[in-house]
Amino acid sequence: MSSITIPAREIPVIGDYDVVVAGGGPGGIPAAVAAARAGAKTLLLERYGYLGGMATAGLIVSILGTRASGTDEPMIGGIAAELCREMAQLGGAPDYDEAVKRGGIGFDPEVFKLVADTLVLGSGIDLRLHTWVADAIVEDGVISALVLESKSGREAVRGKVFVDATGDADIVWQAGASFTQGREFDGAMMAMGSMFRFGGADQERLPTGDAREEVMEKARAAVTAGEINAYNPGWGGKVYGRSVGEHMANSTRFAGDACNVEDLTRGEVQLRRDTWELIDWWRRNVPGLENAHLIQTPPHIGLRESRQMVGHDIVTGQDVVDARRRDDAVARCPYWIDIHCPLGRSKHGTHLCYKKCPNDPPCAMFEERYEDLPGNADDTHREGLFPRDGLWFDIPWGSLVSADIPNLITAGRCISCDHQAMAALRVMGTCMAIGEAAGEGAAMAADSTGADASAVDVAQLQERLRANGAPC
Repeated sequence: MSSITIPAREIPVIGDYDVVVAGGGPGGIPAAVAAARAGAKTLLLERYGYLGGMATAGLIVSILGTRASGTDEPMIGGIAAELCREMAQLGGAPDYDEAVKRGGIGFDPEVFKLVADTLVLGSGIDLRLHTWVADAIVEDGVISALVLESKSGREAVRGKVFVDATGDADIVWQAGASFTQGREFDGAMMAMGSMFRFGGADQERLPTGDAREEVMEKARAAVTAGEINAYNPGWGGKVYGRSVGEHMANSTRFAGDACNVEDLTRGEVQLRRDTWELIDWWRRNVPGLENAHLIQTPPHIGLRESRQMVGHDIVTGQDVVDARRRDDAVARCPYWIDIHCPLGRSKHGTHLCYKKCPNDPPCAMFEERYEDLPGNADDTHREGLFPRDGLWFDIPWGSLVSADIPNLITAGRCISCDHQAMAALRVMGTCMAIGEAAGEGAAMAADSTGADASAVDVAQLQERLRANGAPC
């Protein structure tokens, strides 16, 4: 590949901040709010024209990881709970105190956008939408500034502490800090997908019970025959707060590199086609869906996995199934190792990546040397994928802090963890909890440790989180 050299030029600096948060999704929103409320001068950067990340741009309209199985004890609180309660006030989510006990909170993505705006701006945060982070400037081993691209041109912002809430660890990568990508043995990442919203469902005529299973069996046969491409050919469920007859479905998948623009392009095109063909099949084969029509595909392909920062600590899949507790815990996750096939397989109803996958080899997960991976062992709880009932695993502060750059913190799914642990902690409830801890810790680092996040007093951080209603 040939290259060009860009001539050196001066870039205007738009501001100096205590904390700069890149990414306004489920990790970045609470990170920025927590930092600002802790007294830090805070800037939040977001590439879209609205906040929410995968919650809005990806149409992932359910906050999971809210409670441990077999118990009513909530795993989230603080800013996440505040956001959910505000959505409920506007009719965009169910009552929080009841919904949090059910393990998932549905919401209207348009209400999420509005509430996120209010929460961020009401906390005194400087917000910049339509803004990409193009580069990170590292001087003397720390990040001194970020280079931004927008319709205003190329600009820069200085900061003391930087929070990478991009989901893809973009700042980690741009700063040259260590990261991993994909599963350990071959680098393959969980399949991407595309939530979509459709209308025209006749709720009274949709098949249920044995009739539904009969239609689903026919759909699975169509997948196996190559007529449609869907790992889950079911017709989803009603969208919270939307009109009768509207459903949201999570059916499609695409294997590729979420940090490769060519793969992203192929994925967007394929998933649109797969969605269209699936709805057409429903119209011809599912009673009650004769008038089904596509309303919306997401502005951005749904991403599950990309880069993971290498931190001072790491969360592993074994931590998940062992429900490991940590003295330096700053968040909790009750979710399970939910790996969507990294090979993108859909036939035979393939969903999870584990020993009992119904597809035939070749697949690295079937090799003898990987027999001990969680999910492949026969003697661990519920196929080796779940924390035990009523339990959760802890997220330690060290997994949020870069091992290479002391003023770099991650929030959301790009923290330091292995492929299997990420498949659990990637859910939005956990990302929000991690984000609040990241923002609170970033403010502390900017104020009292010379911007060294690894030197934050974790016991004090835990006290502050608990005082704000965030379990840890």
